[in-house]
Amino acid sequence: MHTHQARPRRTMHRARAAVALAAALTLTATPAQATPDPTTDPGPAATVLPQAATADPGPCPPARFRPRDFSDSADLDNAYQPLRPGTELTLQAVANDGGALLPHVVVLTATDLVKKIDGVWTRVLWQRDWRDGVAEVSALVFQAQDDDGAVWQLGEYPELIDDELPAGAPGAWIAGVTGARAGIVVPGDPDEDEPPYLRADAPGIGLLRCAFVVDTAADEVCAPAICYDDALIVEEFSPLLAPPVRHAYAPGIGLIAAAQANSDGETLFLSGRRGLSIAERLAADWQVVQLEDRAYESSGVYADTSPMRFHAGDEQAEAVRRLMEDRLRH
Repeated sequence: MHTHQARPRRTMHRARAAVALAAALTLTATPAQATPDPTTDPGPAATVLPQAATADPGPCPPARFRPRDFSDSADLDNAYQPLRPGTELTLQAVANDGGALLPHVVVLTATDLVKKIDGVWTRVLWQRDWRDGVAEVSALVFQAQDDDGAVWQLGEYPELIDDELPAGAPGAWIAGVTGARAGIVVPGDPDEDEPPYLRADAPGIGLLRCAFVVDTAADEVCAPAICYDDALIVEEFSPLLAPPVRHAYAPGIGLIAAAQANSDGETLFLSGRRGLSIAERLAADWQVVQLEDRAYESSGVYADTSPMRFHAGDEQAEAVRRLMEDRLRH
């Protein structure tokens, strides 16, 4: 694989940006290969997905899931999904039709907490979906990395928020509970010749997601202010629901875009990636602990899971742990 490069770029007029976004989301009937599109949007710093084909992937068999293959599972250091504790990603939505900024923002935080699910220790991620500056969903996302470097998802607890109060979590699922199965988010050794694989399966809530690798080294995957080379392009689809969603990952950075493949959808662009301060990590961990408390009360699939634990993997995490203990004592 080539060495990853990120290059500055000039912005363009918004009318041309709208054309670029529409073209980037067009699915053709040619073989599954990325065709670079050099046009851009002058919005938040992120990526415009290249054109690529969508083969008919058919059903997606589950990958072999064995807890013994997860020896250091809570350390998410896959090159395409590096999420060390205290990392925060912000993604800004842009309309596919017209290229306008939308009032939709997603914030993903890797916490200092871990949780054992289906025999595997997972890293607890906290995801919030915002619209017009108001949080609509606050979710616990559980991911783990196997010994081959593949990142798996083993469950999710998405709490809906109505008028600033929790309104339930009908979309919660946990691997090993009511027939739900873990699936792969990012392969450890991506190969575009491999067949589709299971992304997540939770029959209790009608969830079935599959994915396949489109390109392992796409060049000229462009953001409004920067272009990336050697990007991994993965398409996620569902035999139950449409449309598919195409994800782009830059090595050493992670997710840089997620685009719905329909004209009236949206593209989420990476607009910020930063490390949180000790105080910010404490605040995030505290919110996640309270979110789990509500999960035990409101979700039947969550009720029998073991509680989250604090995992102090660095000096900052140890400082956060001590502050958390003080807060819990008082």
